[in-house]
Amino acid sequence: MLRIKSVFISVLLLCFIAQIHAGKLAVSEHMESMLYKIKGRKTEARLDAVFHKLRNTYGFNGAVLLSENNHVIYKKAYGYSDLKSRDELTTQSIFQLASVSKQFTAIAVMMLKSKGLLNYDDRITSYFPEFPYAEVTIRQLLNHRGGLPDYRWFLDPYLTDKYVPVSNQQMMAHFARYNPAAYFSPGSQHAYSNTGYAVLAALVEKISGVSFSKFMHLAVFKPLGMKNTYVYSKCEGENPPKAVKGYEKNGRWEAPNDCFNGITGDKNVYSTVEDLFLWDQALYSGKLLPQTELEEAYKPGSPELKGYRNYGFGFRINQQVKDKKIVYHSGWWRGFRTFFLRNINDHSSIIILSNTVNYSINSLQELYALVIQGDVDSLVTEY
Repeated sequence: MLRIKSVFISVLLLCFIAQIHAGKLAVSEHMESMLYKIKGRKTEARLDAVFHKLRNTYGFNGAVLLSENNHVIYKKAYGYSDLKSRDELTTQSIFQLASVSKQFTAIAVMMLKSKGLLNYDDRITSYFPEFPYAEVTIRQLLNHRGGLPDYRWFLDPYLTDKYVPVSNQQMMAHFARYNPAAYFSPGSQHAYSNTGYAVLAALVEKISGVSFSKFMHLAVFKPLGMKNTYVYSKCEGENPPKAVKGYEKNGRWEAPNDCFNGITGDKNVYSTVEDLFLWDQALYSGKLLPQTELEEAYKPGSPELKGYRNYGFGFRINQQVKDKKIVYHSGWWRGFRTFFLRNINDHSSIIILSNTVNYSINSLQELYALVIQGDVDSLVTEY
């Protein structure tokens, strides 16, 4: 009898949620929130099993948050913020986002465009006259079609001390002085470029008159209540405040904080899974940009790219799922692996932040697929 009652409650709960999704049932926000809390408890055992296996098999060390229909249904942390002291991670632990940072840079540029301070098809030389690539535009950098050489390989021979930080503006000065050869003609093809997003951060600084870190704090993080999020540059401080340590080779050694951590825009946003959920929700609310303008970020920028790896502004775009708008980004930098996927149709997301470089984040394809297809209900288990 108890089992029949449990099954009946489960079916009723899922019917309620399905009706909410279809817009067929008007319920109060309080009732909807309560239903998702119940659903969260019923998915917890299944997800715990997934991440415990990931930890035991691949050494996953990090924090995770899943949301559905604007509600958090799962959030937990596994492992340690410091592998020596064994301080435990929490869902408020602060991680380096690596290339997941690029979406913040893109939105900063879009906010300046919304204020009439730039146009996407402006050339970079309109703002930096000595920039040696005369044809490169803002849009091309956003879409990774600029052809700029990688700043790390270009700068390395000129840096006598690999731990003295280089700023974005210093990087721009080096480009003007040494004029390294471009990889290809701007706009002719797609090639993922950290340099392009570092140049965009320098552009934000030039137009706003403040550092990229200050601009993001004042224009984005503070208004959204992202209290544990910031842009870190080694030019502004020796270590990122209150952040967890990053580890290479599955925890064999602590990652270095070298000169390239002075450069922002392509990386170096630090945040938590909880703050990233606030960010995710803000992109639906119109708090930063009208939805009509934000849609530009989700448009594929390279017609020749098919499948799941096209790129808009700061987001990769998965075009393999019909009738779904799926955007995502992964990251890997100096001891950190990150992943952030958003199913815009269903307002669902998965956020995973890890401070130990290993294979664990690459082993969650089944879970990613559930969020992409809007089939998180299949994780629900009976009490």
